[in-house]
Order: sequence, then structure tokens, then C-alpha cells
Amino acid sequence: MSLKYFFLLFASTILITRLLLWLMPKHGPTIAGLQLHHYMYGLVLIFIYILTKKHLLLAIGSALVVDEIPLFFIFGTRYWPYDHWKQYHSWQSIIGILIISTLLYSFFRFLWLPSTITPMKTESKL
Repeated sequence: MSLKYFFLLFASTILITRLLLWLMPKHGPTIAGLQLHHYMYGLVLIFIYILTKKHLLLAIGSALVVDEIPLFFIFGTRYWPYDHWKQYHSWQSIIGILIISTLLYSFFRFLWLPSTITPMKTESKL
């Protein structure tokens, strides 16, 4: 998988998640008093990636995590109000996602690249 397709899948996951939660703002289930958010599913997918090395899981899992990271900064805690949809769809959240995604891309591109993800090739005009 190339880095280009990895981040295309990453961005698509965030856009689809945001669209679905905008159309149907529903909370995940609550188990033993803990409300599940999609970043938790993303962490599970990242853990499964570590075991299987399937980069599809890493792209989707990291997108689900990155999509909710700005809420930790907006609320300053992991305890969010039950009706947090206004903050989830706010400009602060979207800008946070863009900043974190840019940092993640830079990390993959310049510092660490999983062995089976190939960097983007630049075409020469010779």
C-alpha cells in the first residue's frame, strides 16, 4: 500500500464518520457505565494491526482516533457532556483534525514508515 492510498483511506474514514454522525447523531453503547466512543474502536483496530500488520486496519483505526482527539482538548477531560455534538462539529474540532492529520502524515513520511507502506513516488519530467 502506498502512503498516498493510506492517507486517502484515512481521510475517507474521517469524512464518512463525520457525515454519518452529522446525519444520525447517536451515541455508542454504554458498558458497565463506560460510554463507548469511536476512538475506542480505533484503538482496538490499531492493536489488531500490531498483531496482523494489515495497513488497512492502521489507516481506519488511526482515523477514528484522530477524529476525536480534538474533543479531549476542547473539554480538557475524557468525560464529555452527553450532548457534545455542537463541539464535535465545531471549527475547533475540524482544525484540530487537520493539524493532527498533518503531523501524522509528516511522521509517516519523514520519520517512520511501516515496511510495507511505500512512500509516494515523485515523477520526473525527463
